[in-house]
Amino acid sequence: MLPLLKTSLRSALALAGAVLVLVLVSSMAAWLPPLLGLHGPPSAQLGGDLAFTVLAGAAAIAFATRYAPCWQRLHGTALWLLVALGCGWAAWTMGDDFPRWFVPGLLASLPLQLAVGLWLGTRHVRGATQV
Repeated sequence: MLPLLKTSLRSALALAGAVLVLVLVSSMAAWLPPLLGLHGPPSAQLGGDLAFTVLAGAAAIAFATRYAPCWQRLHGTALWLLVALGCGWAAWTMGDDFPRWFVPGLLASLPLQLAVGLWLGTRHVRGATQV
């Protein structure tokens, strides 16, 4: 009973940590460009926001995959489904608030986020000593 509880807790912590990574990386899009003094047209800023959204999704999927106690790819895919549902909801409710290229770019980035996140999360760096 105790190992099952420990595995469940570690699984929940891996997913919660991944959501935290998603929020932290995506919020970097708001404070990093002004900090670096990058001021451009609104479409360039929106492109940067899209890039940070893709980066945040891939980083969160990689975190969930890497720190899951078992079934790593399933954890990464579950988090990707959460991200995909959020992107689908955003695309549905955006309407004409954003340029026409933004919504297809957001939806087209979903397979890229999954592939990069799973690849980064399943990479195991081998040290000098192996047990």
